[in-house]
Amino acid sequence: MNIGDKIKEQRLKKELTQEQLSDLLNVSRSTVSSWEVGRNYPDLETIVAISDLFGISLDNLLREDTEMTKDLSKKMRWNKYYKRILLVIGVLTLIYVGFNTKLRMDEKHYLKNLAVHSWEQDDYRYSGSYALEEDGVLYTTYIIETGFNPIPLKEHNPWVIARKDKLVVEVKENNKRYVVISKANDPKVKYDATVEVAETGNLIKSDPSWSDEKEQSLKVYLKKYQKEYVELLKETVNKRKEIVD
Repeated sequence: MNIGDKIKEQRLKKELTQEQLSDLLNVSRSTVSSWEVGRNYPDLETIVAISDLFGISLDNLLREDTEMTKDLSKKMRWNKYYKRILLVIGVLTLIYVGFNTKLRMDEKHYLKNLAVHSWEQDDYRYSGSYALEEDGVLYTTYIIETGFNPIPLKEHNPWVIARKDKLVVEVKENNKRYVVISKANDPKVKYDATVEVAETGNLIKSDPSWSDEKEQSLKVYLKKYQKEYVELLKETVNKRKEIVD
């Protein structure tokens, strides 16, 4: 006997109409009818309610109805997967919200520091650009507007670029120092390159694609202006600290 037949049998024993049973279970009369003819099955919560109402065990109610048991097992498995999916979505949502909140706080912090140290917005270059001219040096930086970020990105740490006459340097995340050697800045330059240097102004590592001649030329150029680069980089590091600290 399937569960639909058992529900009907117990309903008739209790002398209940389909309408009366539906009221007791908070479902529609057509739902009770669909159970009894085997068109649909009640869900797990309703099965428990039926068991309590008629005073029969779940084992007796479900015994012999293999299709119902399979359907119920399937629903329970999907319910477990559904809960796991919701949990993952919830965790990812919290991470996303927290990430964007951190970005907005950082943006406000950077902008506040820029204002305190007299940096001026420089939108004629590009939106979000700020500039400061001091002691013959032009410092520039860029603050990413947080806005809406559909894809989480790495936390933004502003770079600072400094230009003094033909010398150009960059200070990036973790205060990594770079020297920009370019023909556009100094027509006497033979090779263009952006190289990472130590605090002493010396080249940290060469690029495998460089020829021996290019590497030697870059080292000679760095050596020629080593004192100026060291001083310019030192000041640029300080300017970056004023923004991010």
